[in-house]
Amino acid sequence: MEGEKKNKVTRSAITEMLRNGRRVLGMAYRAKPGLMIGILIVFAIAAAAGFGSSGTRALLINELVALPGNGWSNSIILLLLATLLMNILPDVIGQLQEYWRWKLWFVMEEELNVLLLKQRGLLDIATHEDPKTQDLFTRVNEAGVWRMSNFVQRMLFVLQNLIEIVLAGLIILAFKWWVFLIVFLGVIPTLIVEAKYSRGVYGIDTAGAEVKRRYWDLGHRFKNLSDLVEIKLTGLTKNFTERIVALFRQFRGPEEAKERAKFVRGASATLLSNVTIAVALGWTIDQVLGGTMQVGTLTFIFTSIYTLRQSLSGLLQNLANQYKDSLYLTDTFAFLDLAPRLDTTKSHQQITTGKTPSIVFENVSFGYKTGTSPILKGVNLRIDSGEKLAIVGVNGAGKTTLIKLLCRFYDPTGGRILVDGIDLREIDLASWYDTLGAIFQDYSRYHFTVKESIAVGTPGIGPVMENVVTAAHNAEANIFIEEFEKGYDQQLGQEFEGGVQPSTGQWQKLALARTFYRDPRIFILDEPTSSIDAEAEAKIFDKLEALPDDRTVILISHRFSTVRHANKIVVIESGTISEGGSHEELLKLDGTYARLFKLQAKGYE
Repeated sequence: MEGEKKNKVTRSAITEMLRNGRRVLGMAYRAKPGLMIGILIVFAIAAAAGFGSSGTRALLINELVALPGNGWSNSIILLLLATLLMNILPDVIGQLQEYWRWKLWFVMEEELNVLLLKQRGLLDIATHEDPKTQDLFTRVNEAGVWRMSNFVQRMLFVLQNLIEIVLAGLIILAFKWWVFLIVFLGVIPTLIVEAKYSRGVYGIDTAGAEVKRRYWDLGHRFKNLSDLVEIKLTGLTKNFTERIVALFRQFRGPEEAKERAKFVRGASATLLSNVTIAVALGWTIDQVLGGTMQVGTLTFIFTSIYTLRQSLSGLLQNLANQYKDSLYLTDTFAFLDLAPRLDTTKSHQQITTGKTPSIVFENVSFGYKTGTSPILKGVNLRIDSGEKLAIVGVNGAGKTTLIKLLCRFYDPTGGRILVDGIDLREIDLASWYDTLGAIFQDYSRYHFTVKESIAVGTPGIGPVMENVVTAAHNAEANIFIEEFEKGYDQQLGQEFEGGVQPSTGQWQKLALARTFYRDPRIFILDEPTSSIDAEAEAKIFDKLEALPDDRTVILISHRFSTVRHANKIVVIESGTISEGGSHEELLKLDGTYARLFKLQAKGYE
């Protein structure tokens, strides 16, 4: 039963390897058809060139042995010239192989990188945040590009090996069939060793994906300056280093054991293979000593036997490595074939341009995983066009989750969200996103020039400087931008030549300027001024209040000094809206909002 199961796994893996091979070759051919055809021809010539060289050399030796002392004959001169030519040919072909292999590597690296980046951009946030998908991402990131490039190039060597085996086999079979058979049987143990090793290593990598993510996550803390400051101040260097070493050993230990087992078994397989070669060579020598074979022919058979052995061994090694890389390629293709979790097949409705829509949460519930407690429970909320809404609540109450549903990163598990009376699930996402301008707590820090960093949120056209400057003023970013040596042309990011490193508050102002630059119908601001000083914050919210009356602002903040100016404030507690109204109304209600407001106000006394 166990053996039958292993055979099925092996057959499945081989089928998978062939399927991956067809797909990879298809990618390479579609990218550069002329290059692929040329490479295939060159590798085929390379396979035959060695036999041409050894064949002409054998004929020259036979001619020299047959005509000793007769001087230079025309046949000897012709054979010498042919031998020299055939010796030069493999070198020329080898150089051409190297050059075209490099070109192929470049093509595949570019092609796959672009495909992976496009797929990451295509997949929705729900897919990105799933732990199992993250494990898949880890394996693809670790081995995706270079393994695929290696896989394509190795297929060419497999072709070369096959041609060499056919030619060498035909030559040896013409003399003795059993010589071919024992050389072939001698390399099979090598294939078995490599195949077992490949499956084992892939199993270790699959099982250790999360451990590796933890290892990289901790290691990244030593590369991030803000993390490094905390590590040094709290004396965490030794603790984190020990944890990193433990994680490293956790996933490298099993790999070391596999490598050790491969070495022992591989050495035994190599010894057996050399024994079969010795038997074959002994037979050819016996034929020469018996007078039934010429010396030149002996060298030709010698070369053919070694070529057969090397090509068989190379073929099996290449197939074993293909088998190993195919397991990882399956992950890469699984990633490329991932479909977004959100069903957008009915999302065709377009948002009316030039008009800010109303939004209604209708009995909305949501949980990230089935079987767990929902984050939001029966939320009912109306946001009219042009309304300035503030959402408050303690950490973990469900505020950001509500915004994620509004941005349709996820779909509600219960209820629905209506936009001008249309279910959000029926609205074209690109059209919806054109309406939104959002800044989240984890905002992006683009290492572009200042003007590019502000205008990047509106792709397709270059930065419009008048709008860039206006957006910077609205976000209170113009003050520090104008102090930069190159102003709006200043490179951001110390790691780039001439770059400067903005402070955390300055980065947040740039992110806010990016939102203003989009001039959206609906502003979504999740703690947009958490790192900004009180004076600048007050000025920014003055600008938000001064927005046209038809612009909607949805604000999440813990700072009640800003929240109080909203038209409407809602309090989320344990996934439900517990209170709603203006600042004055909620203070009179004397509930959660009033309590939190008084606590914060007390801190300023």
